[in-house]
Amino acid sequence: MTLLASLAVLSTLIAISIGRENHRLSDRLQAEQSRQQTPSEQEKKQQLQQQTLNTRQCPECDLSSANLRSADLRDAYLWKANLREADLSNAYLEKADLRGANLQGSDLGYASFKNANLGYANFMGAKLTNTDLTGANLWQANLRETQLVGANLEQADLRGAKLENANLTSAKLSQANFGSALLLGANLEEANLHQADLQQANLTKARLTRTDLSSANLQKATLGDAQLIEANLENADLTEAKLWVAQLEKANLKNAILAKAKLGYAKFKGANLEEADLTDAILEGVILEDANLESANLEGANLERANLIGAYLKDANLREANLQGADLRGANLQDTNLRNAYLQGANLRGANLKGASLRGANLRDVDLTGAILPNGKVSP
Repeated sequence: MTLLASLAVLSTLIAISIGRENHRLSDRLQAEQSRQQTPSEQEKKQQLQQQTLNTRQCPECDLSSANLRSADLRDAYLWKANLREADLSNAYLEKADLRGANLQGSDLGYASFKNANLGYANFMGAKLTNTDLTGANLWQANLRETQLVGANLEQADLRGAKLENANLTSAKLSQANFGSALLLGANLEEANLHQADLQQANLTKARLTRTDLSSANLQKATLGDAQLIEANLENADLTEAKLWVAQLEKANLKNAILAKAKLGYAKFKGANLEEADLTDAILEGVILEDANLESANLEGANLERANLIGAYLKDANLREANLQGADLRGANLQDTNLRNAYLQGANLRGANLKGASLRGANLRDVDLTGAILPNGKVSP
C-alpha cells in the first residue's frame, strides 16, 4: 500500500473515532439534560403535597411521610389517600373525606377532624393525642393501638370500629356510638362516656377505672374481666351484659339496669347498687361485701355462693332468688322481700331480718345465730 493510501485510511479511521466520541458525548449530554428535567421522587412528592394544599383534592394519591403540619385541608377530598407516617399535627380537616385512607403511624395530634368522614380508614398505631373528632364518621375504622389520650370523640360514629389496645385515657366520648365496636384491652380510664352507645360492644379486659358511663347503653355488651373500679354507671343500661369476673369495687350503679346480666364471680365490694334492677341476673359467686343494695330488685336472681357479708339490702326484692350457700353475715335485710327465696345452707349470722318477708322461703340448714328475726327478736 502506498503512503498516500495509508494516510487516507488513517484519516478515515480518525474521523470515525471522532464521530463515535461525539455521538457518545451527545448521548451523555442528552441524558444529563433529561435527568435535570425529570423531577426526583422527593420533588414529585413535594409537588403533589403543594397541589393537595392548593386544590384540596388528592384521591388515592401517595402522601406517605408528607409534612402537612398545620395544613388547612377543610372539606378536602382524600379518599383512599396514602398518608402513612405523615405529619398532620395541628392540621385542619373539618368535613374532609378520608374514607379508606391509610393513616398508619401518622401524627394527628391536636388536629381537627370535626364532622370528617373517616369510615374504613386505617389509623393503626397513629398518634391522636388531644385530636378533635367531634361528630366524625369512624364507622368500621381501624384504630388498633392508637394514642387517643384526651381526644374529643363526642357524638362520633364508631360503630364496628376496631379499638383493641387503644389508649383513650381521659378522652371525651359522651354520646358517641360504639355499637358492636371492638375495645378489647382498651384503656378508657377516666374517660367520659356519658350517654354513649356501647350496645353489643366488646370491652373484654378493658380498663375503665373511674370512667363516667352514666346513662350509657351497654345492652348485651361484653365486659368480661374488665376493670370498672370506682366507675360511674348510674342509670346505665346493662341488660343482658356479660361481666364475668369484672372488677367493680366501689363502682356507682345506682338505678342501673342489670336485668339478665351475667355477673358471675364479679367483684362489687363497697359498690352502690341502690335501686338497681338485677332481675333474673346471674350473680353466682359474686362478691357484694359491704355493697349498698337498698331497694334493689333481685327477683329471680341467682346469688348462689355469693358473698354478701355486711351488705345493705333494706327494702330489696329477693323474691324467688337463689341464695343457696350465700354468705350474708351481718347483712341488713330489714323489710326485704324474701318470699319463696331459696336460702338452703345460707349463713345469716348476725343479719338483720326485722320486718323481712320469708313466706315460702327455703330455710333448710340456714345459720341464723345472733340474727334479728322478722319479729324483731334475736335468734339464739
